[in-house]
Amino acid sequence: MAAAGSARAAAWGQSNAVAPLPAPQATAIPLLLVVHGRSGGMLPPELEEMAVELEQRRGAPVRLQALTAVEPPPPAELLRLGRGLILVPLLLLPGGHVRHDLPAIVRHWRGQVRLQHRPFLGAWPSWQRGLRQELQRLGATPLLLHHPVEGLLAARYLAHLERSCGARCLATPYSSEHLADLQLPPAVPALPLALAANRLTDQLADRVGPPLLHRPALRQLLVTELEALP
Repeated sequence: MAAAGSARAAAWGQSNAVAPLPAPQATAIPLLLVVHGRSGGMLPPELEEMAVELEQRRGAPVRLQALTAVEPPPPAELLRLGRGLILVPLLLLPGGHVRHDLPAIVRHWRGQVRLQHRPFLGAWPSWQRGLRQELQRLGATPLLLHHPVEGLLAARYLAHLERSCGARCLATPYSSEHLADLQLPPAVPALPLALAANRLTDQLADRVGPPLLHRPALRQLLVTELEALP
């Protein structure tokens, strides 16, 4: 796992993937939202729609950088504005992407532009409060289905989520074969710890419901927090 993470980090040191959007005249600092993305760098439409809305609200460019794609550098207009850049990792767990890939992305951008770097989304107290409220709507002690993560930091984080959200975290591999064999307790509600659509929410939609950005309260919380950045 460490070798794979190092390889991804090295790749990000050379290039990155950004979804182009039309940029209005800037009145705020441009945002670069680092997201997981889907296979081949495809961006789920709910992320693109949120970026368009944020760009209109902030009056400044908002770009999406996918961890799953390697493409040419971002549009030069992000670097010409002279107002710097706020990098926001919309990642939910302190796994390999946060520990290995994200530092390489931050180093890349710091070499090109005045950079502000926010913590990963899952560490925000406001996001954790919103997640707790969403879980409370499901009933007593729901399951919080998350991608498997390793290490003491991840274990401490998951234990914190269980305490603060009143849920039981359950590692859920997202490969098609694992999902086909997944057996969830039939009477226990479950929430996917997935910001946007992925294999888990695709294959188990009737059991776990939509991803988090499809849930109005959580989407509004995230848009409000991002709009309020400088």
